[in-house]
Amino acid sequence: MTTRPIDADLAEARAAVVERVTSALRSADSVLVSDSYIEAEFLAQVQRILAQTFASLGLLPPSEPRQASRGAEVGEQRARQNVHPVDSLKAATLLFDEALSVLVDAVGHLVGNDEIARALNASIMGNVIPASVAYVNVLLERLAVAHSEERLGISRELHDRVAHSIAAGMQRVDLSGLSDPEGSAAQARLAEGMALFDGALDETRAIARDLRHFVGDKRLDEALDDYVADLDEAGPPVIVELDGQPFRLGTGTQEEAFIIVREAIHNARRHSDADSIVVRSTWRPESVLLSVRDDGHGFEHDRIRSGALGLVAAQERAELIGADLTIDPGPGVGTRVELTIPVQEAGV
Repeated sequence: MTTRPIDADLAEARAAVVERVTSALRSADSVLVSDSYIEAEFLAQVQRILAQTFASLGLLPPSEPRQASRGAEVGEQRARQNVHPVDSLKAATLLFDEALSVLVDAVGHLVGNDEIARALNASIMGNVIPASVAYVNVLLERLAVAHSEERLGISRELHDRVAHSIAAGMQRVDLSGLSDPEGSAAQARLAEGMALFDGALDETRAIARDLRHFVGDKRLDEALDDYVADLDEAGPPVIVELDGQPFRLGTGTQEEAFIIVREAIHNARRHSDADSIVVRSTWRPESVLLSVRDDGHGFEHDRIRSGALGLVAAQERAELIGADLTIDPGPGVGTRVELTIPVQEAGV
């Protein structure tokens, strides 16, 4: 009596799993088998998962290292191919059900059914989790690019249309004031109106300038340097300090962090009555700390809760990139805004 080689059993099991999973996905009209290229990628992933499962059960030597980057590559591809993550999760569930049934029949006499289930689940999750993270990172990059393009468009509108209209209105008010014979009261009202126009014009130009700045292909520290260098002299001076060796963060992380810091600088210059503002970035292997400190009058805690400094939007941006945002208003002693970005969350 001859014993059937284990390699033959495993090869037969692989073929059966692929056939059953593919058939089930076709019946469900899954996008994963609607395109030959996407289908080939998916089946290659199935083969890797099965190989990892067999290696975990000691039935085969590891044919390739278990690298999360393979799952990450799949996640990036799925995002760029506009494959919805629900389709991938449904396929993962289907794969587990079909593969478990096949493997129990094929090698259940060699290893326990519970061991097969645990090894199969670990192999699937070892691919699904990094794929999901990579998928989200691609979407964050798309969001950052879209935001950058939108900000540039708004900046052009503010500069070319709104600021121009305000300047034209100021010129006409000024001319009407020169020819107005009604006396000092009218002149005072015109002067007050001109002051309001002037403030609105400065603010509009400042907003347009802020919107032009984003990280893009630069590092976060470089983008902050460029932004500060472009500030006008209307507000207190801004000093930039650097601690540690800067490195590039994920695209979405950099853009959202830049917006938070930029808004903190803008608010400090506009509201704090400070003599100076210090922007400091501290770079460590485990985290990046960004802080904006001013020596102005500060404000009360209840003003934060009511939405001062756009805290709600800033907190939402921080949560989006897995960062921690704190604001110490320090009434009478200035304000400190700190953003802490864990490196592992930043996609470095």
